[in-house]
Amino acid sequence: MAIEKNRSYEKYILPSKYSELESFSKQFKFDMMEHVLDSIEIAIQQDLPLIEIFQFKNSDFVITLSDRDYLTNLENIFSHFLENEKYEHCDRLVRLQKTLQKKSENNTDEKEKL
Repeated sequence: MAIEKNRSYEKYILPSKYSELESFSKQFKFDMMEHVLDSIEIAIQQDLPLIEIFQFKNSDFVITLSDRDYLTNLENIFSHFLENEKYEHCDRLVRLQKTLQKKSENNTDEKEKL
């Protein structure tokens, strides 16, 4: 599956109140993980060093993810999917992990040439 060029992303709006956020995150955990995957995929395609993932309702507070944390987040989501037997999503995760690892190796090679 090719990554769509110039695809835009939207922040996922979270409840501002902790009591609501706790139940919301339990209820929509999988959906939130899918949003993180979508966001990382777009960030990789557009070579973004930072992407805004979540925003709190009625607030300017935004949760961002930097490129150095993309792989760690993918690994955590992958582990969660395996533990919960969501195998149908693992192929996409592995593809994104490989893309990031290859990009990291290419960046390392370029730095060594300098």
